[in-house]
Amino acid sequence: MFEYLSIMLIFTLPFIMYALYKRRFKALGLAGIMGLVIGVPWDMISAGYFNTWSWNEATLIGAKIGPLPLEEYLFMVLVPMMVIGAALVFKIDLHVRSVNKADKV
Repeated sequence: MFEYLSIMLIFTLPFIMYALYKRRFKALGLAGIMGLVIGVPWDMISAGYFNTWSWNEATLIGAKIGPLPLEEYLFMVLVPMMVIGAALVFKIDLHVRSVNKADKV
């Protein structure tokens, strides 16, 4: 019954916790908001209106907001936040630094 939620939390929370440890609150918040703004309309149209894909009801907790299960909203928030944490863990630069003559020396 809780498979989808459990798997999602197992894979995303370690990276999110690391980003919280590194105090990247603004980046995490922006990533979560952007995930909702981009992902929810996409899912509403694709899965809700066109029925492009569906979820196995046996693996969900049963709560729905509109046509989407609650886990899908969490997915839209947690996965972008996980990317921020993964970038920190693997030391991927998330910003572009301007290159000037002082940096080259």
